[in-house]
Amino acid sequence: MKKPKTRWGIALFLMSPPLLAAAFYLVFTFKLPAHAYVHARIIPTLGIVFSALSFLVGHFSYPRVHNLKVYLAGYLTGLTGLAYFILFAYPSRLETQTTFVMLLVFANLLAVLLVPSYVKYRFTRRITYAIITLEAILLVCARYLPECTAWTAALPPKDLLSSRAVIGIGWAAAVFGLTLWRLHDEFYLGGIFTGVSLFYCLAWLGPATVTRSVLLQGALFAAAPLYLEIGIVIHWFLRMEHRASYDPLLHIYNRNYCSRIITEQSACNTAPPFSVAMVDIDHFKKVNDTYGHQAGDTVLYNVAQAIVREVVPQGVVCRYGGEEMVIFFPRKTARDVKPLVENLRTTIEKLKIPTRRKKLSVTVSCGISCREDTSQSVIDVIHAADKALYRAKKGGRNQVKSGKTPLASSKKK
Repeated sequence: MKKPKTRWGIALFLMSPPLLAAAFYLVFTFKLPAHAYVHARIIPTLGIVFSALSFLVGHFSYPRVHNLKVYLAGYLTGLTGLAYFILFAYPSRLETQTTFVMLLVFANLLAVLLVPSYVKYRFTRRITYAIITLEAILLVCARYLPECTAWTAALPPKDLLSSRAVIGIGWAAAVFGLTLWRLHDEFYLGGIFTGVSLFYCLAWLGPATVTRSVLLQGALFAAAPLYLEIGIVIHWFLRMEHRASYDPLLHIYNRNYCSRIITEQSACNTAPPFSVAMVDIDHFKKVNDTYGHQAGDTVLYNVAQAIVREVVPQGVVCRYGGEEMVIFFPRKTARDVKPLVENLRTTIEKLKIPTRRKKLSVTVSCGISCREDTSQSVIDVIHAADKALYRAKKGGRNQVKSGKTPLASSKKK
């Protein structure tokens, strides 16, 4: 099935500006000294709570999404947030330590983007705990041995045109580029991590933009974990929805999604005209018996992807069962669909599918029918297409047959 165009996460990235606006509003509306309690109590408390939640969200997301990037991002964001608000006690006078924390944040997010996404849980825990331990040691040293971070004093930018400002801007641009390269199709993670980089980039540019930059930095360090947590939870639900709707072997929609279309509970428009094509691999059992089930899985995957390449976006491809696949064509008649399916049949016939023993060639038989009236249910159209498929197989296979879906009135007779 064709992958959604929004999988990078533009919608989630656009959630960051409102949170950023709220942070700026907090800083510029609740000014010192009249609202000192906001900056001395409320913001640090929120920062501690949101940072602690990052650990939990990252940790408990793993059994649902199995993604090292998410697990690691939750832990590292939580660690740097707690260090900022507790270890450095919301540093209003420890500018060098603040700069050191931000440099650590920059390194963390780049590391998150560069590590693989899907690895075994044992490796996920080991690499995460190793990085957390190392960074905790660095943060303690930075706090109690301030001379270790003296070199960072010259890094904060004094104005937006200075070369130091390029550090933050260049880092955010690098994050954006890496997400386009590595996370363009990972259920909105690209937009989430780019949005997170925006918070920390603005925190870096704080000394060049506002007088009381430490107040702005505190608000942004409190808001960034909250934004990440919202993004991870949404990513979590998207992954669960994906598992409920997609076949992990063929990378197309599964029977569950197909059933949703049949009952007209999906986003697929089933109003007439609505055509259905049934596609079945000829002599598939012989492939399994002769070359083994691994070769059979390879054949299934290659045929499914060939179907996707040929009919998407005109059609929606689902696995119907075994080696049988169904294609739904919204707003298309049987006459519209037949050339597409015929072209699909010839494309598959020309495939050379590599397996361990040899390159295999297979053919498919196809049956087509169309919903022309609202009295015809989707399941009626599928049954008619299935009967046409049976005729194609009985007639010698490797061909396309069309069938007419009966009207409700004719079925009663």
